[in-house]
Amino acid sequence: MKKIVASMVILALFTTGCTGSFNLTRKVYNWHRSQTDKWSDELCFLLVALTPVYGVATLADAIIFNSIEFWTGKNPIEMSSIPAQSRMADNGKNKMFMSYNAKTDQVQVAFSNNHGFMFQRTASGVVAKNDKGQVLYTSVQNENGDVAIYDGTGKLVKNYPSGQIALLKEKYIQQ
Repeated sequence: MKKIVASMVILALFTTGCTGSFNLTRKVYNWHRSQTDKWSDELCFLLVALTPVYGVATLADAIIFNSIEFWTGKNPIEMSSIPAQSRMADNGKNKMFMSYNAKTDQVQVAFSNNHGFMFQRTASGVVAKNDKGQVLYTSVQNENGDVAIYDGTGKLVKNYPSGQIALLKEKYIQQ
């Protein structure tokens, strides 16, 4: 019986030909890196480093979940609660976490001092809100391609003509 199970595991590894998305391993990593202060981050790191959490998660992904994903096209470990793309920046004193959630079309920025803000795409532009949900700025693009920026009270802050938008896109997005 053990030989049959071992043979099936080896067969599953070599017949899939797909590395998969490793959602379980990424969930463990995102949980570990989501701590807001350095002491919690270090404690979580020690927890996952000194116990076989990463090893078990990676093994389960490689053998079970990624094989299921290859054969069915869907990984049973959902990543919807964790943004698909996350980045962390650290200047030695402060940390900043930036994440994009494709499901909600939001970019969230959180600082180590528990403050942050969020950008959300709307049908006509982008809304920027603080961590309390208050609107800081709103951008609206009209049918000509001009973009108007309004503050939280609805007062016009700046208007960018479509030609200037094209130049800004060329300068910053095409890099």
